[in-house]
Amino acid sequence: MDLSFNYPVEMRTLDMMADMEAGHRNLYGESGENDPEHREARRCIRPLLDAELPAEKAPSRMASLEGVWTDQTKEHKDSYKPQPIFAKFVLIEFDRSCLPKKLQKDNKVDEVLHNMVLGAVSEPGLEAMFKPIWYEIGKQKIHMNSSVGRPIVNGKIEPAPVLIMAMATDWRGHLLEWVFTANDTEIFNEITKSLVRFGDGPWSPIFAPNIGPKGQGTPITVLPK
Repeated sequence: MDLSFNYPVEMRTLDMMADMEAGHRNLYGESGENDPEHREARRCIRPLLDAELPAEKAPSRMASLEGVWTDQTKEHKDSYKPQPIFAKFVLIEFDRSCLPKKLQKDNKVDEVLHNMVLGAVSEPGLEAMFKPIWYEIGKQKIHMNSSVGRPIVNGKIEPAPVLIMAMATDWRGHLLEWVFTANDTEIFNEITKSLVRFGDGPWSPIFAPNIGPKGQGTPITVLPK
């Protein structure tokens, strides 16, 4: 594929398919074997990398999304519980043959990438963080979307909020998607500085700006819609 990706050495790799099964069970309270949509997702996704930050490698303080997400409602205050720091990301390739025929045309790639990232950040309980954007890494066009909030898992709201960001691109015919998840602003900004290189292009952070109150970080070239 001629694609290179360097991520923090503290993170450990996981079995993505086993992770997907566990995620489905946590979300719906049952195995995904009887869920046609889940089976289709397994068929259409090629796992390339799944990694998480182990608890023993994370800072010992409680996680914080201060400056990114606040909820002053009574429901939030009554149910909120501070959590240890959690962070993970996945890198997948989506099988083009799984796309509807009308989206398999070359002029539909942008629509496909838009749908990929939107689906990744649209879990129950999450809200859009800001407008999705197109940007460049070298000369490679990337689409990004993000959301934040307290996911609803198996009918119950999670005790603390998380931030999810997805980036997708069409690289030499490969539909690639990164999805980053963390419950801490500082750690999220660190993992999204993982370096990617497309072919012989420059090494660049997959998402150079910072999220949160510490400023915008390194600027990126934002493209028109």
